[in-house]
Amino acid sequence: MGLGIVVVAVAILGGAEFGAADDASPVATTPTGISSVRQEAIATSQEQTLDAIKRRALEILQERRQTKLQFYGEVSQGVGYEKNPLYGSARKGDWFFEDGLFLWWSRKLTPTITWQGSYVGDYLGYPKLTDANLTLSTVTPVKLLWQPTPMWRVDGGADLGYLWFPNEGSAGFREFKPTIGVRQNLWGHWFHAVRFDSSLRRYIAAHARDDAGNSKPAHRRDVRPRIRYEVGTTWRDTFLKVRHEWYWNNSNDQQQDFYDARDYKVTALVSRPITQRFSIEASYSYELKNYLHRAVSQVSPDRARHDDVDTWTLTGLYELNPTWSVSPSFTHTRNNSNEPTGEYVDWSTELTLTAHF
Repeated sequence: MGLGIVVVAVAILGGAEFGAADDASPVATTPTGISSVRQEAIATSQEQTLDAIKRRALEILQERRQTKLQFYGEVSQGVGYEKNPLYGSARKGDWFFEDGLFLWWSRKLTPTITWQGSYVGDYLGYPKLTDANLTLSTVTPVKLLWQPTPMWRVDGGADLGYLWFPNEGSAGFREFKPTIGVRQNLWGHWFHAVRFDSSLRRYIAAHARDDAGNSKPAHRRDVRPRIRYEVGTTWRDTFLKVRHEWYWNNSNDQQQDFYDARDYKVTALVSRPITQRFSIEASYSYELKNYLHRAVSQVSPDRARHDDVDTWTLTGLYELNPTWSVSPSFTHTRNNSNEPTGEYVDWSTELTLTAHF
């Protein structure tokens, strides 16, 4: 499934990189709770969705008359079906409904410096599998963009995020994420960019554990620095991009350093207009997640867990008129793990109606 606010939708949960039983005991055989990898997948897919929305927003703003404060917004309603929302071996599917809001604003402060900001809010509800329900909000109050020449651009800012599962409160967290990036336009329509951010998360209800697994007074906190590098081009109306990501998750939860991991992810994306009103976007991502000390239950308790996640996404966008658009999407995800309870297959499909203003 995708964020209901998508313009060129990218899945937020159906294409997410999460594993069954990720938050369960290292020796558990039945998945319980909301997986930490799912939480990460939601945050990651939100970024991909925002990239697509901002590309569309910039195109529309270029067509509008320039003003001191530029503004763009979307509201949307989505409906879809997901085969395995809780990522268990039973693979119980359910319909879902999604409401989304996206706001983006920009103002030029000097000839080379621009202030930007954005807000994204999303509610996702499952009628039967209510443990998967979630509320997501992210605001970027300050992002400064400096473009001294047409070839170079530097930006920096900070995101404030909030993820809440109403029926699984221990999985929700608040997030502060400072970020800085540099982009260079190369020959023709080619570009490349590098970005660094560091996510600081404080879990709302979950507490950290000691070596024996006992809950400590302190809330769980994770720090996740990340480096991203991407290269892309536009060729005959086709947009192509490849992104590499490396990140390190460090948590104050001490039991087996359960959430500490090192990740690498590569994503390839292509989008193209088919007609004047209809366009498509396809993406493939591969993620390798290596936990530092989390034991593999029963099979090999002296080995650390590692996961390989493949995700395919196909999305269409049809512009009904300058205000309304409709977007169908399909996502398929497979997780292969040396932890048997962590393997799963999931797919989802969604239809989203969006109003732009």
